[in-house]
Amino acid sequence: MMEIMSLEKSHSLTQSLWRSEQIRILERQAAMAAGISLFELMARAGAAVFEQAQLTWPNTSCWWIFTGGGNNAGDGYIVARLALSAGISVRVIQVGDAARLSGDAASARDTYLAQGGLIGSLVEIEQQTHAQPKPDLIIDALLGTGLTGTVRSDFARHVHFINQAQAPVLAIDVPSGLCADTGQILTIAVQAELTVCMIGLKFGLVTGRGPDVVGRLVLANLGIELGTVQQPVASLMQWPHMRGLLPKRRVGAHKGEAGRLLVIGGHLGMGGAIRLAGEAALRCGAGLVRLLSHPDHQASLNLTRPELMTASFSDVNGSCFNDADWASTLVLGPGLGRDDWSEALFNAAMQSNKPMVIDADGLWFLSKGWLVNHPSLAASRPWILTPHSGEAARLLGCTVANIEADRLAAVRAIQQQYGGVVILKGAGSLIADECHVRLCHYGNNGMASGGMGDVLSGIIGALMAQGLTPFNAASLGVCLHALAADVAASQGRLGMLAADLFLPLRQLINQDDEYDDTHATTAPGG
Repeated sequence: MMEIMSLEKSHSLTQSLWRSEQIRILERQAAMAAGISLFELMARAGAAVFEQAQLTWPNTSCWWIFTGGGNNAGDGYIVARLALSAGISVRVIQVGDAARLSGDAASARDTYLAQGGLIGSLVEIEQQTHAQPKPDLIIDALLGTGLTGTVRSDFARHVHFINQAQAPVLAIDVPSGLCADTGQILTIAVQAELTVCMIGLKFGLVTGRGPDVVGRLVLANLGIELGTVQQPVASLMQWPHMRGLLPKRRVGAHKGEAGRLLVIGGHLGMGGAIRLAGEAALRCGAGLVRLLSHPDHQASLNLTRPELMTASFSDVNGSCFNDADWASTLVLGPGLGRDDWSEALFNAAMQSNKPMVIDADGLWFLSKGWLVNHPSLAASRPWILTPHSGEAARLLGCTVANIEADRLAAVRAIQQQYGGVVILKGAGSLIADECHVRLCHYGNNGMASGGMGDVLSGIIGALMAQGLTPFNAASLGVCLHALAADVAASQGRLGMLAADLFLPLRQLINQDDEYDDTHATTAPGG
């Protein structure tokens, strides 16, 4: 029985993410074990796409199907044949000579032609001057998962035409032009409204530029089960599973049992960063939170949030050591700055062996060779690093383009070089320890505003202060942060502030009912 699962409604505990070559190998193995031919799998793929197209756009009557070479084109020809049988007007636009198709793709082409289907070209469309029916749905079967470099000029011209056609687009397996393994777009990619991914989720669909062009993502397993011979490259986090990691309190708990968090930073003019991190930590259950900042900020940081404690740092022999001894967990970096005061505070904080979240300017100082200069202190540090792409590039001594070319390789490289747990922030944030990688597919573009990273650091610090391991604190923190932003976005994404996440955070960590992912667009209880 073929199952089609929408990721937006998925309640599976985990979802594996794969490289394209892994899927090709596992597909052949599973088909052989089940006694299914690869052409039968192609037919099932085409049927899954046809079903999703009719469910999503039930009133369409004119489909244009763009085909290239290989099995992706074969899927397209299966869809074309099914659409013809349903009385839909079909136009297949082939890149290159359709006669050059081979194997299963050629067989799919032949079944379409045998039903009276026609194959045309983009040149013919462009040369036609008389009125012709415009498509009300476009199927992208051009490139699929095989793309590893730039899009050739002839394919790029077709991709550009699709994007300018003013019709909804369904992409088969992956939008053409997107690298299914990395989420990178080197030249141009189809802008899809719906992508039907086959058999297993490809990693690049849910990170990097993938979310920009994939649209709504559904998975069709084609009725086969993937084997366990190969390990997936990452796992997709699902809230129903992750919420089980939330810290539990005994009935008679007191604040000392909920952790003591010290947030370190807040240079002149940047007190807001440390303030956001501190309140986020309180909203996520930290028992006590103290902000260690520049002396000029100490009296004002808690004026509107008196539950926050404050302290100041004057020099390397100042109060940081005492405050670090008081704390069970540290957050280092929000609003830290990069001058001599900042460096002295950073160096003082790094003397502690307490669990630590390092963010923002803390990562900047770390990238300046701290590990090389302090090899004994660096060994097995229980820390969590939270770089965005720019900070990741500094940590690895490369460019942002290098990071975005392969985010999975980048987060693994940082973890191997710096140890601990690493969060590579961005669309499809990645969380890596020495053995595993998790990916968060929640969140939205309203999070592109100042202070969001400071809130994330506070969330993670609070969770670690309450006893979670660094990997689980990082994973749950990223998930909570993104889901809170999805709830806050119900009031609009543009203009959403980092502080708008505080109330949704409190609601999420106190939910008793099973979370439904549709809450990402409506406030809990609404």
